[in-house]
Amino acid sequence: MLALVPALLLALPAGGTSPASPAEETARYVFAWRGVPVGTVTLSLSPEVKRFTYTSRHLHTRGEHVGERVREVSLEVAQGETVVGRSSIPQALWLWRGPRAPGCVTGREELSGREGPHCVTAVRGDRVEGTMFGQPFSARYDERGRMAALEVGESRFSAVAPGVRLRPPPELFAEGLPVEGASGPLAFSPAWPLAVRPGWLTDWRAGEARALAEAVHAAFPEKGPGAADWSERGEGEAGGCLAHALRFAAGAAARGQRVALVHGLLVVEGGPARPHAWVRVGLAGGGTLDLDPTSLDPVTRETHLPLALAEPGGPSVEAGERWLALLRGEHRVVRQP
Repeated sequence: MLALVPALLLALPAGGTSPASPAEETARYVFAWRGVPVGTVTLSLSPEVKRFTYTSRHLHTRGEHVGERVREVSLEVAQGETVVGRSSIPQALWLWRGPRAPGCVTGREELSGREGPHCVTAVRGDRVEGTMFGQPFSARYDERGRMAALEVGESRFSAVAPGVRLRPPPELFAEGLPVEGASGPLAFSPAWPLAVRPGWLTDWRAGEARALAEAVHAAFPEKGPGAADWSERGEGEAGGCLAHALRFAAGAAARGQRVALVHGLLVVEGGPARPHAWVRVGLAGGGTLDLDPTSLDPVTRETHLPLALAEPGGPSVEAGERWLALLRGEHRVVRQP
């Protein structure tokens, strides 16, 4: 599963999978990177022929074009679920079916073929902690011993219940979500609670924050998805809204200020609501200021709809869960009268 985190490729949800035979077990996981859902991984195991199949879809973003790429690997597995002819276990299969006791195996990344140590270091109830190629992970398992969630680095994989229909992220990012109503402030229906001013925000002068937003805006000669969106501090010359927000947060931290990354939706000129990211700054006296370094346009209730706030460098679990609820169609975007 770690092979799904390249700089310029985002895994995308499969639009659907072929019906499984009665003897075949399948599972589907939504993949979120820093709280943003960017893909799914579909796993299947056929005990009749002992074949394990790993399927993902990838998005290529080049300029304004959104393309899709499917990657699939099938491996024959022997007794003990090792790859036939080798001593390694497919990484996703090892995670999916639950390493239940401390110890190490040789794992194999399905897409890259890279092999190395995969270790369980602790089992705490339904949670398993360990390392893959030395990188820490934490996984949670259901009552059947199947993986329900995985956190590794900035990535999170969440199981999708069988039969649940999801709006494909290619549609979410390229086509957006429909907006109900002709005018008025944007809102979710049903609504979500959202902290206006998280405790980690520091007091800052509005003028200094605006100056940083202008500097970040000018620092990106190319304003489109790129490697900067997936770097820690938004480094690079080409970057989209996430890169702008990350670089603003890094610049604020260098000035001794802590801001919030805002995950949300943007509506432009009566169009659909598309995923977007901006920042929220704390002001003296308890107020806040939202800034959009990507466009420098004012952040208003008619154009920007916040979904969740995240602390730079911290977990974005809430954002990921809310994006997933939107993909399932559990909330709508409306304009309040």
